[in-house]
Amino acid sequence: MDGGDESGRAANGWTGVAPGGAGHAAAEPATDPAAGERPLEAATGGEQSADGAGTGPTTAPPTGRHGRIGPIHVVGGVLALLLVAVIVASLWTVPYIAVVPGTAINADSLVTVPPKLRQHHRGAVLLTDVNIIYLKAIDYFWYKWNSDDAVEPTQSVIGPATPAQYVSQGVIDMANARQAATVVGLRALGYGVGASASGVIVYQPLPGSPGAAAFADNDVIVAVDGHRVRDFTSLATALGSPQPGTQVSVRVHLFGATRVRTVDVRLGELRLEKVTGGLAVICARAGTKTKLKPYEPTGVPRGCLGLDSQLSEVDYVTTGLPFTVSMDPRNIIGPSAGLAYTLALIQQLDPKSLTGGRKVAATGTMSVTGQVGDVGGVAQKTVAVRDAGASVFFVPTVERSTAEKHAGNKLRIFAVSDISQVLADLRSLGGSIASPARG
Repeated sequence: MDGGDESGRAANGWTGVAPGGAGHAAAEPATDPAAGERPLEAATGGEQSADGAGTGPTTAPPTGRHGRIGPIHVVGGVLALLLVAVIVASLWTVPYIAVVPGTAINADSLVTVPPKLRQHHRGAVLLTDVNIIYLKAIDYFWYKWNSDDAVEPTQSVIGPATPAQYVSQGVIDMANARQAATVVGLRALGYGVGASASGVIVYQPLPGSPGAAAFADNDVIVAVDGHRVRDFTSLATALGSPQPGTQVSVRVHLFGATRVRTVDVRLGELRLEKVTGGLAVICARAGTKTKLKPYEPTGVPRGCLGLDSQLSEVDYVTTGLPFTVSMDPRNIIGPSAGLAYTLALIQQLDPKSLTGGRKVAATGTMSVTGQVGDVGGVAQKTVAVRDAGASVFFVPTVERSTAEKHAGNKLRIFAVSDISQVLADLRSLGGSIASPARG
């Protein structure tokens, strides 16, 4: 906003200067050298003869064009102000994000299996995404007026993460989606593949908490004080019920890496903070002077790391893979491609045609147990798959009504909650699978 104020002052300065710079010549009265610098009387309406007698009123001589502000100057000033406003609006980032329809990609081109096992079928499984655009002020109304786009507050899309954290976490979400798709797809075909929890991924520790200071983004916690950590239940067990200020030894490694390091953390204390609409529980550093009231649901103070289970994920290790499966993320981040990858893998490996020759699209997260989870941007994804010519679109159960509003007349929406339901729906549409789905 400071830039806008400076630009505004500059524009006002420009409009106050008359073109040519000489428009103020008539501002001082003219003088007669022969009369001892006495002002001429022309401006008072009397004209003098040689003997000083007046000859009657006369019209003052024109002062010239300089000093007048004509229509062209007004228009120029307005245009200058508009130019400054456009420049400011193009530089000013507003706290909103545009969610725009992306593309519908044939997921078959992103999944690779051993050539001797690769099957070829008519039809396709489409993977769809959205584009996320951080808006400048000049962009806001353009996207707001477009019915296919959505403009959302930045925090409602990326949460408390910074844009860099959002991308980093989205990369991990995509890796987890591909892992789950591999496990669930192979299981559906009868392969004995397993996935075991191996740690807790640190996502967005609460601001100001000990965890925010101690851990790197995307650290994986594998042990606390020598106790093995595999998921949130085992993390809580390993921590126990320590007093605020207690120091614990935490073993971590970066996601996808194997090198483990030890981090000593002094636990914080739970307190209540006023937020819009009520109170929020935070994890403050122990011993910090604050007016925030302690939060003691059990009646005694309890130490905390500052991790939110709703903003973190469990890391898994895959076991029993019969062969190598690779899935190209195609520069897409986030977990929503899990279901599409799962169906594309089955379509490639199964001798029968899962899609029945149809062009099928899907969006939804995939867990290692086969559950389909909610995703964002379903309205825009529906537009993308509709325009790509898909005839069927699988979406998470809670997103059915949103998808139906944008589906048009030719795209059928199927709301699903797990992989077994998806496979049953495809069979009802004429598709088939060689082996029954099993978890």
